[in-house]
Amino acid sequence: MNNLIAKLHQCVLNGMLDLSVFDGEANFREQLIECEVLDFKQQAPESDSEYAKTIRDLIAFHNSYGGFLVFGVCEIKKDREFEVVGVPENSIDISKLRDMAHEYANAELRINLSSATWHEKNIEIIYIAKRTPGAPPTKLKKNGPDEKPRKPCFKKDEVVFRRIQSNSIANHADEFEFLYSDRTPPSLDLNNFGFDKREPLENNLPDRSLICTHLIGRRDDLSNLWAWLSDDFSRVRLIAGEGGQGKTSLAYHFAMQVASNRIKPFERVVWLSAKKRQFLALSDSYRENHYIDFDNASTLFSSIALEHGAIDADLIDLSLHELLQTALTCCSTFPSFIIIDDIDSLTPDDQQRALEMGMRIPGKTKMLITTRVNLSYSPDNVLVLRGLAGQEFKEYINTTRKKFDLPAIKDSKIDHLFEVTSGSPLFTESLLRLERRGFTIDQAIKQWRGEKGLEVRKAALEREIKHLSREAKRTLFVITHFKSASIVELTQIVEYTEQTLGDAIQELKGLFLVSAPSIGREARYTVDSNIGALVNEISTSLEIDHSALLDAIKRSGRDAIGLSLQKRSGIVGQAISQAIAFQQNGDHQAALMTVTEAARKIKPNADLLLAIGRFGLKIPSPDLEKASRSFHEAYDLGQRKPLLFTLWFETELARGNFAKSLEIAENAIDRDADEKYRWYERKAQVHIALATRSATRTSPETAIREIQLAIKSLTNAKTNCSNNIKKSNIDNLIKQAQSIKIELSNSNISKH
Repeated sequence: MNNLIAKLHQCVLNGMLDLSVFDGEANFREQLIECEVLDFKQQAPESDSEYAKTIRDLIAFHNSYGGFLVFGVCEIKKDREFEVVGVPENSIDISKLRDMAHEYANAELRINLSSATWHEKNIEIIYIAKRTPGAPPTKLKKNGPDEKPRKPCFKKDEVVFRRIQSNSIANHADEFEFLYSDRTPPSLDLNNFGFDKREPLENNLPDRSLICTHLIGRRDDLSNLWAWLSDDFSRVRLIAGEGGQGKTSLAYHFAMQVASNRIKPFERVVWLSAKKRQFLALSDSYRENHYIDFDNASTLFSSIALEHGAIDADLIDLSLHELLQTALTCCSTFPSFIIIDDIDSLTPDDQQRALEMGMRIPGKTKMLITTRVNLSYSPDNVLVLRGLAGQEFKEYINTTRKKFDLPAIKDSKIDHLFEVTSGSPLFTESLLRLERRGFTIDQAIKQWRGEKGLEVRKAALEREIKHLSREAKRTLFVITHFKSASIVELTQIVEYTEQTLGDAIQELKGLFLVSAPSIGREARYTVDSNIGALVNEISTSLEIDHSALLDAIKRSGRDAIGLSLQKRSGIVGQAISQAIAFQQNGDHQAALMTVTEAARKIKPNADLLLAIGRFGLKIPSPDLEKASRSFHEAYDLGQRKPLLFTLWFETELARGNFAKSLEIAENAIDRDADEKYRWYERKAQVHIALATRSATRTSPETAIREIQLAIKSLTNAKTNCSNNIKKSNIDNLIKQAQSIKIELSNSNISKH
């Protein structure tokens, strides 16, 4: 049965239903099935209402995987037994279907009508192609005909899609995320993977660990953003709410989804933030190392223009109005998805100017703004973010307590926590930090009772930081300014012995104030952006030699991987931008040469090494071994972008280096909480490939062990997936793997 579904998906890819795929089914009537790509109808449509319903069914297939509508098959027992009864030849008017598709959905659907004889009966088959990956889901533009008075068969603005055996209307984040994904058929065949397939949109998104390691809940809010994305007439959306509600985390998670799913018509995702500045020694100023900063409307408009192709010379001596016009003109060169984080850093007048730009931005570009204050003239373009509630808050509590190694608590206590924190993720984390420091949960709640607002959280964190040892405070201060620092780099600044520095780091790690994800052959220590912001704010009251430390940082003039900040941002950024331009024009060789030449000037550089491997894969007959070396060197230098793991994984697959592919997948699983399920799927595919090779080269026993590992990986994928549609696909993969295992076992028995 599972092989049958896989064969039907292959038929969709071929554009023709091969009825012989059903020949191997023992009991034809009971084994005949409807699925996500096949739907049976007993009669051909006759009335306008029936033709409209057919259009709805075709659009549902089109929005999902594509598929076939087969007319002349009767349902004997609901969803369980079918019989071929036939319909008259030429009983469907394909021209009418195309006209109605244009009328009701303003869409040119790629559909094809064919006739076939099946069990001596004539059937009519309509094939419809899958919507282009990244293209917006096809909406119904007007109400369908009434089935009953004032009850149309479908409604304007509905987005229909195909579930396993029926159609559904998209309302939830999981459903929109599926619709905007590649909608790749569930398959364990490695041939379904390609180098270009999963490459995200160009973006300047900061490292996930600095913003949002894992977003919990917010399903309704994500649904709101997905629905806005498909609204052709809304260009700007504000995420508004009090401090501590997770506005930045939500915006970042959604931006990652837009980039990873390559949402059309966007060509780039641009992240702009006024949060967190990095000290620049050469200019004696602060600037966030990972973000493009702005501190007023002028610098905001300039940053937007520069991200859309302008150069510094274009912006010299321009007035504020001229900068706005330049930014708008640059945005019209290519559509992008722009996120402006923490607009509250601007004056009220400049905040209004930023919103004005969002209202005037070219039609295919969209802008998402986070703010503590609702600046909008209309509530229609504002998403008001409040605390987590219900099951989402419980999930957050359980996850955070597990992270802090705190014991589980009863639901009644969780309700009490919600009452005190109003469901604010950051307020809740701050309260749990008190418990981590030795308070009982009741003592921590008592300290919070009656208190509200960001100042409470700030005060709790401030107390925690000020109780640190002097060595830990100095170390934390330096990590805050480096953003990512190794033991060697810290030693050069704080001038501690290895033992003293180690004790300080252990103190910070014990309080969850710093984290140390493994990078290459050494650990690099990072600090949460909110904690870092507080450290900067209270640095003068920490009773440490902060000025001397800043001078030491200034003298070093280095960023997290030892490159001059000015040199790095100039040469690396311009080289990669130029290479991208060459790639968009189809000149892959020039793109590769551009980043290779830049790497010769300032090597080693993790971003350029990733770019060398990436663009090297685009040229005809790519050198896979060279690409593999580039990715490995980039990893050793600290590169952790999801794109690195994806391209490196697929490069090793293409080389047949399955052991290395599994190692890369394991590293990605440890790194990326939101994409764990996808990497477990990839592990399973490698194990299936190893099983296939073992079955032909070594022994069926080895192959069966690999299949069992594949099933284990898929089970882990399902456990780590929160999307019900994806879980259903993973179930299909598990069934495919189990079928392969049965075939191998039977083959092994027959040989003995």
